[in-house]
Amino acid sequence: MPTENLLFDVPGGRLAFGDGDLDIWAEHLAWCYRMMGIPDGATIAVQDFGSSPISFLGSSLLMPGLRRGVAERIEGRFICLDASAERVTLTPALLAQLAVDALVIREDVLELLSAELHKKGFAALAQRPMKTIVVFGDEPPALNPGRLQPSRHLMHVESALLLAPQCVECECFHLREGFYQVDGRIIRNLRLAAPAYDLPRGELFSPSHCAAGIRDWCIGWSARERGI
Repeated sequence: MPTENLLFDVPGGRLAFGDGDLDIWAEHLAWCYRMMGIPDGATIAVQDFGSSPISFLGSSLLMPGLRRGVAERIEGRFICLDASAERVTLTPALLAQLAVDALVIREDVLELLSAELHKKGFAALAQRPMKTIVVFGDEPPALNPGRLQPSRHLMHVESALLLAPQCVECECFHLREGFYQVDGRIIRNLRLAAPAYDLPRGELFSPSHCAAGIRDWCIGWSARERGI
């Protein structure tokens, strides 16, 4: 399929990718993983649906028209796991057989995976030094002590082509300099054609907020906004 005709239906409309756009998006996702502390050479497992860029940008083997996915950019390995309930229940058995450095999972199936991990025979998996990254949309998930506690969160608003990783240093969500423009509470993607995004909640911190991305705007949520 020619990449200039690559179309995706998303909530609220449709996104189109032209030639080279998928590689721009994959490079940015690799940047997000590094910002969240995932080193080059890592093995990343993603529990999401195949239609999500968090999944299909994982490797050029998964997506026609993608020259270099995340795996090729970090010289690591990528494992794509479906997010259906049936597949999530199988994840603990898979993790018991594979050494995974990071598990990236949709927020809406985290509770199911947490329950499966804490069943008899899999409790030790929850104690592994594996990073868990939870992907959410407009608002960060509230703290739930009964669930698997993530190492980091990744903000993903698909309709606006917005990916903002939670920084290991400041714990806010970085809007990459040169990739996003902030005007009031409106966030625009400068590299890809996508609708502007009006941030509904949270606080915006201007550049120089964090040394890890000195020119990045950052998004932060108070404990009250997160339901803590």
